[in-house]
Amino acid sequence: MSTQAAAEPFTVVVTGGASGIGLASARRAMAAGGSVALLDLDGGRAEAVARELGAGARGAGCDVTDEAGLRRAYLAAIEGLPPVTGLVAAAGARATREPIESQKLEDWSRIIDTHLTGTMIACRVVGADMAARGAGAIVTLASVIAARPGPVLAYGAAKAGIVNLTQSLAAHWGARGVRVNAVGPGWTDTPFIRHSGRDFSPITDATPLGRLLRPEEIAEVVWFLLSPAASAVSGSFIPCDGGYMAATGWPAYGGFPKA
Repeated sequence: MSTQAAAEPFTVVVTGGASGIGLASARRAMAAGGSVALLDLDGGRAEAVARELGAGARGAGCDVTDEAGLRRAYLAAIEGLPPVTGLVAAAGARATREPIESQKLEDWSRIIDTHLTGTMIACRVVGADMAARGAGAIVTLASVIAARPGPVLAYGAAKAGIVNLTQSLAAHWGARGVRVNAVGPGWTDTPFIRHSGRDFSPITDATPLGRLLRPEEIAEVVWFLLSPAASAVSGSFIPCDGGYMAATGWPAYGGFPKA
């Protein structure tokens, strides 16, 4: 596999693969000549998207917090596909904004379980297979909020946990040929935030590039980390945020220059 096309057939497994950054990452892997296995809570959509993507794509439904269910879906989706060389752990749940005094424990648990525990389970199921074969790459989806906390407590804690988990797994599996890295997207134009109905102007005003990011832009970074071009990169947290993190110190000085 190279950054443009595969030397040998390969498969990338994507959790949360039926929409957003997960789907964009799957499309990018297929553009490089790969096959993809899309695992998503909405199994019907995962299967429909796989049919749309064509030969070499499979879809299956699962809850990433259910290890046995994820394993069944994974094994069913990869049947007949080339060897699995990559995992994109992109499944998530919508964040809630509540102060700690009124944070509902059920919301806290749902968000932590889906993002953090779900990522761990996907890595354990798929990553362990790659480690047994002696080669592979994992990309987890964290967020800039892992490094720049905000008022979404459970989401931020989960994403920070994903970065720590990623670095631990990079050390754990490195000698067995598996690289593990995290991408930290900034505000990205996905169904999650489009359905929120919020005003995006404070977000774009705080982003030096002045816009929401596109899922395809995040997917390019994901693909780089999956590819041999990143053969020396493991244990890294790579923001892809339009400059958002770099600009967080500027408000105290009157803000960064605008066009």
